[in-house]
Amino acid sequence: MSTYIERSFTQLPMFLHNLQRTNPNTFTSIKKTDTNLFQFCFVALGCVIRTFLRCMIPLIYVGYLPLLGSYLTTMYFAVALYGNHEPLLLAIGLGTLECEESWRWFMMRLKDCLGEDTEVGFISNLCDKIDFGVQSAYPDSYHGYYPKDIARKIRELQSACRKPPFCTLLRSPIYWLDDIAISKWTRAFFPKVRYNVKSIDVPEILQIISTREFPITTIIELINTSIQSKYGERAEVAGRLYGGLTPYVESKVQKRVNKSYNWMARRLYGDTFEADDNFATTNVQLERRVCSCGKWQKSGIPCGHAIACLRTRTSEAIHEMVDYKFTNFVYRLAYGSELVNTIPSHVLWEIPNETMVLLPPSMQ
Repeated sequence: MSTYIERSFTQLPMFLHNLQRTNPNTFTSIKKTDTNLFQFCFVALGCVIRTFLRCMIPLIYVGYLPLLGSYLTTMYFAVALYGNHEPLLLAIGLGTLECEESWRWFMMRLKDCLGEDTEVGFISNLCDKIDFGVQSAYPDSYHGYYPKDIARKIRELQSACRKPPFCTLLRSPIYWLDDIAISKWTRAFFPKVRYNVKSIDVPEILQIISTREFPITTIIELINTSIQSKYGERAEVAGRLYGGLTPYVESKVQKRVNKSYNWMARRLYGDTFEADDNFATTNVQLERRVCSCGKWQKSGIPCGHAIACLRTRTSEAIHEMVDYKFTNFVYRLAYGSELVNTIPSHVLWEIPNETMVLLPPSMQ
């Protein structure tokens, strides 16, 4: 097995060449030492890149999983969401260590494949190394934290506070948040549209891969097959969706319609309204898609106040006020027009004119 795993590193450049040949515009990159020892590799399928740029929510969850084995130690990943709140693996990185430099390299490759001018926000677990990588590649982009990770950290501090001597040394866990900008962990203070995203799940295939040692080419092939399967499954779903909003967003809108049923709204002037939700009064500007409560512009979905102002119109009028990336049209565009191709058997590989010399990394 060890010999097979070592050989997979030497085959990696040719393997990636054939991955690109069968899946046009796929972005790959390999980093090695001066002595040709493998350090990192990056892979993003061309169809997934195109789908993200055209159809997906411009918010990416970046993270990593430790790997079992003697050579690779870390798998980096970037995951994005469709309008139906379904995650799709955008890119992966495989490396021999997890550090600030490795995160900087991974994020720079992600920027290379998405394009220099693509505006995107990021969420991740609490990690200084990820902070460094995001800020190095996207200094002007927003980077927030995973709410569940914030909650986990608070629970850990609460537990520590109950045990001496920490109970006399630590402040109350809630004060720990004073050291983190509020825009980092609350959707309400997110500086741009967060599209109602609370969390993004890690794809199951990555968790499976992290439980045992695989050759590096097998890891990439498993991920390619998984993405191929997801595209096929969701293409079937997309074929049954017509008009309107995705099922996930439709349910969100309906909940807000029900919640705002007895709220009062009155026109002030033009398209500007005042809405009363029985607790507070807000101002709504329909054409600008803005409400002073902030929920509409942060989620891309009309808040209850906006819906109260739109109640005199048709349900289609409410749907038209939802961000277009939440529509079934975009969902069908995402899955109905793209195809992930299988990587051919190694006996059918095309041999590139120039072959990179790559050696297995040192055993960890």
